[in-house]
Amino acid sequence: MENILAMQIVGAITVLIGLRMNVDPVGFNKEIFGDVEGVDSGEMSASRLAIGGGIMALGLLNLYCSLNLDEGPATEAVLIGTVIGLGAFFVTIASAKFRGFTSEIPRLPMIVLPTLIAICLYSAMG
Repeated sequence: MENILAMQIVGAITVLIGLRMNVDPVGFNKEIFGDVEGVDSGEMSASRLAIGGGIMALGLLNLYCSLNLDEGPATEAVLIGTVIGLGAFFVTIASAKFRGFTSEIPRLPMIVLPTLIAICLYSAMG
């Protein structure tokens, strides 16, 4: 897979996820945690907005670089940087269970994040 295409795929998916978090943070929280106490609080929604903004920023960076860089070492560096960022995000989400903050790890990020990481690694290393 070409690096530019991988950056565009990962960028588009992360921008869409970030937008979803920002458009309906309460609905997104309920999808992740269910209808638990405080899921619709302003504080939890504000946290979701910030998280969504960070995910959107990563996606926009990938989209911008995919349009302004030529295929080569620079695009590989962006993809590896994306892997590092997504990996840190993945570990943070998973650690919530092990640290006792949640009873289970949300399924959606445990599927989407490793998939995006695999796309980036496959393209950058290929």
